Amino acid sequence: MKRLPVLSILLAGVLSACGAPLDPSPTSSAIIPDTTKIADPATRNALTTYDSASGVLTFAQSTPALSSLKPGDVLVSEPSSAAPDGYLRKVTAIRPEGGQILLDTTQANLTDAITDGDLNADFQLTGDDLLSTQDLAEGVTLTATPSSELKPQAGVGENYGFNLNFNRTFLPVQGPNATGSIRVDGGVAFNIGYGVNVGIKPCFELPPVCVKSFQASVGFSQSSRLNITGDFHGVMSDAVRVGTQYFKPKVFFIGPVPVVLVPKVELYLTAGGEVTAHIDFAASESITAQVGARWTKDNGWKDISGFGINGSLNPPNFSGSLKPRVGLQSVASIKLYDVAGPEATLEGGVSLDVAYPRNPNWIVNSFMKGTLGFRVKLPILGTLASYSSTVFDISKELGRSSNTPPVLALTNQPHSFNAGTPQNFRALCTTNGPTFGNGEFYSASDAEDGCPQITVTSDRDGPLSPDYTFQSVGDRTITVTARDSAGATTQLSFVLSMTNPPPSLRVLSTGDPHQGEDYLMSAAVADSNEPAGSNLCHFTTWAVDAPDTLSASGGCDIKVKFGATGARQVRVSVHDSFGAVTNQTVTLNVLPPPVNPYPVVKTSGVYTLGGTYCGEYAVTNGSTLDFRSSTSCTVNTPRYTAKAMIDNPQNEALTYDWKFIVQYQGKDTVFSSSQTASMVMNGAGGGFNNGAATTPCRVTLTVGAPDPSRNKTLTVWSGLCTYYTFRLA
Repeated sequence: MKRLPVLSILLAGVLSACGAPLDPSPTSSAIIPDTTKIADPATRNALTTYDSASGVLTFAQSTPALSSLKPGDVLVSEPSSAAPDGYLRKVTAIRPEGGQILLDTTQANLTDAITDGDLNADFQLTGDDLLSTQDLAEGVTLTATPSSELKPQAGVGENYGFNLNFNRTFLPVQGPNATGSIRVDGGVAFNIGYGVNVGIKPCFELPPVCVKSFQASVGFSQSSRLNITGDFHGVMSDAVRVGTQYFKPKVFFIGPVPVVLVPKVELYLTAGGEVTAHIDFAASESITAQVGARWTKDNGWKDISGFGINGSLNPPNFSGSLKPRVGLQSVASIKLYDVAGPEATLEGGVSLDVAYPRNPNWIVNSFMKGTLGFRVKLPILGTLASYSSTVFDISKELGRSSNTPPVLALTNQPHSFNAGTPQNFRALCTTNGPTFGNGEFYSASDAEDGCPQITVTSDRDGPLSPDYTFQSVGDRTITVTARDSAGATTQLSFVLSMTNPPPSLRVLSTGDPHQGEDYLMSAAVADSNEPAGSNLCHFTTWAVDAPDTLSASGGCDIKVKFGATGARQVRVSVHDSFGAVTNQTVTLNVLPPPVNPYPVVKTSGVYTLGGTYCGEYAVTNGSTLDFRSSTSCTVNTPRYTAKAMIDNPQNEALTYDWKFIVQYQGKDTVFSSSQTASMVMNGAGGGFNNGAATTPCRVTLTVGAPDPSRNKTLTVWSGLCTYYTFRLA
């Protein structure tokens, strides 16, 4: 049994042979058997119907050529109105019916019609060859250039014969969570060329005629421009047919035998890959390639493919990680007569590979993929072995990003703060690019490194640590420098203003003082940005006029002994570490000495356990009490207790009213109270670690006597308290 080749195709860049002129003249060296009959013009015109499936040809009347037919002959014809693709048929029966001639036929092979001969058919398609364009997608236009307007070098990069322009939106078609769309606008200019070569020779086999060699090819040159924009999350995969081109049959001859080649081209716009954010870029590419194979009886199939690829691009704009791929796919096929033959596919386009952070940040490639094979078995040349192959799948880098300097951006953080408060000079940095957060002055990012190295300096204070506290007021220029691993730097400067509000001051006292008695007064001082903290009490001074006297000149708590009755003034002044001063004058109505001064509060205060031996000691006024935990000296021992020593020589029945008061949300709020001789200052918050705050606080005591006019009310202690606020919310 003789072995016959698989038909293959060349698809890609323009072949140099694609521009060869068409030569329809018969080949004189061919040997044609007597059983081969050529349909002359009269026979072609007489054909009224041709059914390739049933093999029945119907002729309106007989002709000399039909009269000479007998079963076993091969009838071959050029295209006609009833058989636009021509035919190659073996006659099995001749049936006259009502003046018509019906031929029953089967598909013949070229080896049935030719004993010895060669076919070398190479041609390039032009606008003159285009019969029709069908299935154009919305927004797609295709134009063809007549051959008269093409220069001889058409097909090698200039004066393309066909131009396709399109705009297409690709919707997500893979993945249940895909959203968004990608739009592709642009155009493709291309040329198309075909080549078919067949060698038929006598052989020592049955039948004694063989195909010695076979080669088929399709040549393309393609130049495209693609603009890709969109916002998309998910996997994209789509191929949309944007048009089908049908061309006039091409007729070649082996001797007197016409060989009819019918070309067709289908065009697809393709998109694929994964996009997780925004994309916007434009690229151009041009490709030339030869996709094909040659078969010989002795050596079988040999790949004869070749290709070239070039391109250019503009730097893309994008966010996120993405690998989109957009291109044009051309499917070129040839029918021999009316029987489907070889098919080749060329897909060329551009792809973008982005990863953040990475060096390089982006890479743009031009890609090209060529395949060849058969749609159906081709019996024209006998029983062909199945053949299909991806003859090349290549990618060429068009460009990649160079190292880019880091990016710095100011956030919406205010640029004015109180001196003495720590400032956050860290960068807000994420691997997804610049992002604004809370509490940072600036954001930093780097396309290659993700997070660059940061240094921060002040024109007045020098290098700044991540949590820096300015110890002076006034403006300073802050300069941030970001440096990436390649040494590229970016600087950002802004003015930071440090201000200093004066301390707040409230003078606390209860009841009217009496001449000659110690009268306790307290100063509730606070300053949110005071570095000295509780030491504000050391910056508090008192003053009175003679004959009034003070127990001390400074501190938050003072005893005043008034030497005269009537309206008397007490002056208080407090300053902070930055020099801001707050003054207050209090006028009191001093009463004459009481007939019975008792009860008298001799000492009072807040006490805790501590020290090496866990002894009890008084807590200094103005210090900070921490209620977030209990004392470490004795398990379950209250951390703080308020006590007073009362001078009550007449052993009168006294009452006690203790109050522990905090300033919660700017208002005096009783945290705990007691009606016993002392008060355990509960406030640890039950162990719930939430809502901690530090605010001014104080402890007051009212000692009730049988005669209410002799009641004594005083502030026992004042300072700051740290506590959990959930009990007060």
